[in-house]
Amino acid sequence: MLRASLKSLLSRKLRLTLAIVAIVLGVSFLSGAFVLSDSLTARFEKLLRSINQNVAVQVMPTEDAADDDPRPLLTQQQVDALAQVPGVAAAQGDITALGVVPFDVRDGKPVTTQGAPQIGGGATGDDPFALVSLADGRWPTAETDVTISRYTAEQAHAAVGDRLKVYLPEVNEAREFTVAGIVVYEGDRDSLAGETLILFQEAFAQRTFYGAEGRFSGAYLSAEPGVTQEELRDRVASLAPAGFEAKTGEQANEDAANEVQEGLSAVTTYFFGPFAIVALLVGIFLIFNTFNILVAQRAQELALFRAMGASWRQVTSSVLVEAVLVGVVGSTLGLLAGIGLGMAGSSALTAFIGAQLPGAGIQVGATPIILAYVVGVLVTVIAAFVPAIRASAVPPLAAMRDIARPDKPLLVLSIVGAALAVPGAALTGAALTGIGGLTLPALLIGVLLFFLGVTLLSPLLTRPLAGLIGRAVGWGTSGKLGVRNALRNPRRTAVTAAALMIGVTLVSTASVLAASFNKTIDETINSTIGAEIVIQTNSTQGPPDGTIGFSSEAVDEVRALPGVDQAVPFYLTVDGRVDDGAPPFGGMFAVDDMAVARDMFAMKAVDGDLGTLGPTEVVTDENTAKSRGWKVGDTFPIELSKGGEQQYTLVGIYEATPIWTDSMILPRAAVSNFKGPLAIQAYVSLDDGADAAAVKTEVERVMSDFPLVTVGDRSSLIDQFTSFTDIALGIISVLLGVAIVIALLGILNTLLLSIYERTRELGMLRAVGLSRGGVTRMVGTESVVMAVFGCVLGIVMGVALGVAIAAALIDRDFLTTIAIPWLSLIIFVLIAVVAGVLAALWPAWRAARLNVLAAIAYE
Repeated sequence: MLRASLKSLLSRKLRLTLAIVAIVLGVSFLSGAFVLSDSLTARFEKLLRSINQNVAVQVMPTEDAADDDPRPLLTQQQVDALAQVPGVAAAQGDITALGVVPFDVRDGKPVTTQGAPQIGGGATGDDPFALVSLADGRWPTAETDVTISRYTAEQAHAAVGDRLKVYLPEVNEAREFTVAGIVVYEGDRDSLAGETLILFQEAFAQRTFYGAEGRFSGAYLSAEPGVTQEELRDRVASLAPAGFEAKTGEQANEDAANEVQEGLSAVTTYFFGPFAIVALLVGIFLIFNTFNILVAQRAQELALFRAMGASWRQVTSSVLVEAVLVGVVGSTLGLLAGIGLGMAGSSALTAFIGAQLPGAGIQVGATPIILAYVVGVLVTVIAAFVPAIRASAVPPLAAMRDIARPDKPLLVLSIVGAALAVPGAALTGAALTGIGGLTLPALLIGVLLFFLGVTLLSPLLTRPLAGLIGRAVGWGTSGKLGVRNALRNPRRTAVTAAALMIGVTLVSTASVLAASFNKTIDETINSTIGAEIVIQTNSTQGPPDGTIGFSSEAVDEVRALPGVDQAVPFYLTVDGRVDDGAPPFGGMFAVDDMAVARDMFAMKAVDGDLGTLGPTEVVTDENTAKSRGWKVGDTFPIELSKGGEQQYTLVGIYEATPIWTDSMILPRAAVSNFKGPLAIQAYVSLDDGADAAAVKTEVERVMSDFPLVTVGDRSSLIDQFTSFTDIALGIISVLLGVAIVIALLGILNTLLLSIYERTRELGMLRAVGLSRGGVTRMVGTESVVMAVFGCVLGIVMGVALGVAIAAALIDRDFLTTIAIPWLSLIIFVLIAVVAGVLAALWPAWRAARLNVLAAIAYE
């Protein structure tokens, strides 16, 4: 039986190749995520080792102390004491700060990076651990000097002797400096990872970053010959001041590399993971259909095995062996494709961020290899299990004569489908209305049950729905024949269409939610915000915790501009704790004057007062108050970055809106306990008749010293909100593309196999006068019917799910309206038509060129 199975498998290489492609796509995304993450991590590890190759021990703040405010610092005396430890060859204090942004010399605009840090530091020129060396000019010797990396010089279009404007985050202002020199990294590299680097005179950097001279954020130590890193660490550990710890250079590098890997793993998993899931899920239907049709074709062969004494177990095993072999081949090719994907991704990402990371070869660990084979083989075996059981049920008598095997009734399948779809819909509905901590699991299980149920019910819908589609596309005799072929086997048509249905369901759901969100934001902002000018901060250099943004002095300057009526700044913290729990998801803000903010945003009081807040008073939205069991007059603790825990009293509850839901507003006094004093947004209303364009120009001038700040109008605020949905929708649309590719393979596979089954029938049709063009149109119509059928089912399911989720979000005040993007849905149908035509090209070409006499005499 094993030899017979292998011979049978080899005789059907072309047909099984299409099933293998589905496995390759899924496994390649899965393994590519791990290869990309491991390869980039290895490159960063090599970079860190080269940076710290002379560092035996690092003295740095502990993990807990690193977030303290004020942060712990080393004094010059403490660094000198560390240098006296036996075994220390040299010691140097570290002076660095993040968010130090240069401005372009040509146009005065801030220089930005693709997520890489923008670093400032202190330099003396005699640092034994210096990562850079002079390429031109000199080191900074005066407070007005800076020395910059070559990459920074290129991005800022600056040269030695130029005046360079630099934003200093610790003092929240920009100042001008003279470029004294240009530095490069070892190996004549312009940068390490696409970062900007600006070095100041050491004393000036210490005063600016740390508030006093002779202060350092940490220290680097090198070891004398014969002293190991562990020995030196143990000697230094006892002298490390409170809030600091000593680590070996290797351990510090490993910890930094682990942080990099965590970030990379999150990005690669969330990016590649959905593609792998969709590809494998869609692939199950393609593989199932392939084995189902192959089993039907081999009915006489398998029955002959049974007649010769093979047991049902042997027949089942023979089909599963074929599945395992297909899975192994697909997994191997998928793993190789994943390695290539990881290599390409590593090169693309480093080029995108402008990094010059050292090469570390391609890294293929055990995890992607194991996952590739386990997932690939498991998916294939699962998909082939039902066809394998069906193969074992072939009666031996079928080997003796050609018997008709009519399609089985759909009653049992429909009952099972309904038994899954109904509770799935009920569970989804219950989850959308909220059932506590079980909401997410219930939603996932409900959607899965509903989807499986509709999939099982889809054969029942094939004749009425696909028949209706056939009336629209089945023109003439050839078209009608194609429609009849699609309706001949409802199960096969439904399973083939299911591959496309998955992708269309996903993107239709996302489209409905995105359209509803965008319309809600547009209506809410235009109807409730009474500001003509909006000042925003792009938080690319850190969390919005008050350390990035613009100062209150700048807001005061905006208020004083001619034509400005009111200006309301908003301060945000992301690390506060409320009532011993997490802060509201929508944010914890502080404002100068709650009464002005209330009027600016047309906020309506549900209970209490929304007037000016006292130092320990707070207001929140009705959803937050309800979920936390608060009412006006209640007192609860709030812990901010500084100042410890304080008691606040709830004095007002405002009506929840998509902008103000799951949020909390504190008084301006609370900002002193935020991590930083900067505002993240401000809304500016103008006097009647004021020239909005002229005022906007003046506001831009005021904010020109703050590099991450942009000035726009209400439309720019709408763009900011909707940009996230646009990005998400773009990614999901690519997922649809993956599903379409696999769906094309599925339709192609079904048509090729059905042509094989209908060889004699096609010969008869040609014999009675059907032209080659007629055969082509017949096969093309059959393909289009299957594709559009899957697309329509996906649209119906996706819109239903999207509307249900949107309705639940309306109940939670995250949305105010439901919008259905009809144009996008029509485009999906047109894409399905094109996909159907493309899938039919090869099968139609083969069918049209069958030898008429050989086809009539077939079997």
